[in-house]
Amino acid sequence: MRRLAAVNCGGCLPLLLFYCPNLSAGALFSSVQGKPGHSDDDALGAEDSFKAVEAALKDKQTSKDQALPDEIDPVASAVNQRRNRRKRSVDSIFGDVLHDALRLRDMGHKPDADFVYKRAQERMYEEEYGHKPPSAKDHAAKYVPFPPDLGLNRLIPLEHIIGDDPWPARSITAQNPVWTRQQVEEDRVKHGGAQLKEWEKKMFGPREGFDPCGEFIDAMEELAYWEERFVKFVREAPLPQRRTLPLLHEVYRYITHRLVRAERRYLGTRDAALKKARASSSVYKMTEANIERIRSLYSETHRSLSSPNYDPVRMKKSLTGPLLQMSESEFEEWKNVRKHQRNRLVAEIV
Repeated sequence: MRRLAAVNCGGCLPLLLFYCPNLSAGALFSSVQGKPGHSDDDALGAEDSFKAVEAALKDKQTSKDQALPDEIDPVASAVNQRRNRRKRSVDSIFGDVLHDALRLRDMGHKPDADFVYKRAQERMYEEEYGHKPPSAKDHAAKYVPFPPDLGLNRLIPLEHIIGDDPWPARSITAQNPVWTRQQVEEDRVKHGGAQLKEWEKKMFGPREGFDPCGEFIDAMEELAYWEERFVKFVREAPLPQRRTLPLLHEVYRYITHRLVRAERRYLGTRDAALKKARASSSVYKMTEANIERIRSLYSETHRSLSSPNYDPVRMKKSLTGPLLQMSESEFEEWKNVRKHQRNRLVAEIV
């Protein structure tokens, strides 16, 4: 409806100024209200149009403040893609992990520092790469060959080729085989993983009544022995023969898994020894560098078997290539360097 202006002059009758002269008097006086600015024909359907506009502005501002930012197309920019992966900070991830640990504790479980560390690493990996970390099955298939088959009736037994194990408690035999995934799953269903934990503690943990530092030094010697055996076998058995000859492949699988057992004992005794010696972080980094080098050694060797065109000697960043090209004198020098590194680590601990 059109606006009407009402002017009151000193008690005289109101003078009405019409913007539309064709408007009838009945329509005019029937539309006049006692409350200025009020209209029953308001388009917003509110009693007070000013309050309605104010409420609309407030709702618009509130929706603007609460609106989420537009999702960035990960294909459009690699920088924005990595920024999206890091939307959650480490503090929030760690807070969620601690919340899960407290919830498990309330349920009767006993989460420890290892649980918090591993779960935080898994969450950070998932936030960084967009998927969960690879399982133990995928990791084993990529870096470690299948365990040796001890049930085969061979003309030349593996024991005659490998020789006597200086550490018979961890030798791979029919009485002490490598646990398969099926055995691990059966133990998890029947005993909750108790037998596997007991076997790992007995096999790789420090023995009761022995000095932790002495146990760690013995584990260092065991790991160095099997590392040299592994490198010597890789140097003597050419890569094409290790791919095609079953006997050499069985020997390779045995030595690799024996090296993995020595590595696990090295890790199992290291923590107790460093805790007793109150070693610094630099000593811990030295042990980690040793483990990383050995893992890179047998993982690269395993990858070389699966690719027929892979030649470690021609690879620029290959770890096994320089070892294969060494002469006997250079190989002896390499063993002496490794021995000096072990002596330095022992001096730091003792």
